[in-house]
Amino acid sequence: MILTPAVALTQVQSPSHEHGTGHLDIAFSDEVFSLSLAVPAADIVGFEGAADTDEDRALVAVAISDLSKPLGLFVPPEEAGCFTASANVTLTGEGLGQDTADTSAEQHSEFLADYVIQCQDMAALANIRFAYFDRFENAQKLVVQVSRSGKNLAYDVTPSQPDLTL
Repeated sequence: MILTPAVALTQVQSPSHEHGTGHLDIAFSDEVFSLSLAVPAADIVGFEGAADTDEDRALVAVAISDLSKPLGLFVPPEEAGCFTASANVTLTGEGLGQDTADTSAEQHSEFLADYVIQCQDMAALANIRFAYFDRFENAQKLVVQVSRSGKNLAYDVTPSQPDLTL
């Protein structure tokens, strides 16, 4: 089965929710590439329920700030001359506010991020280093779908193997 970016994005936002494992779709075009990230909140901030305390809310704010800087998390070669054209980060799911009706139910929340990265030399984009694992120590794996030149490939990127060769 060949996944198009739209189908892959649908899969990223599916109900399957595995702590330690996030999903990243990367789609390349002539001068830009886009990334769509979906990861359990526990992997990023260490909890999934409501951000009840000031400390929890601060953790969420710092996480959103860090996730809003994709080139610090997904590092292309310097010679590619890449910069962030857009970054959108949200925290979605159950139990995000202070007024949750049923706190006994298992709560799942995810950070979702969509990025557009523009590069001066796409040919120099031969790999991406995942500094993401250095920043988010609870993250154990990213399932990565890459769409490039009409081909769709899947990879598992982990802290022990943080470099993706494209």
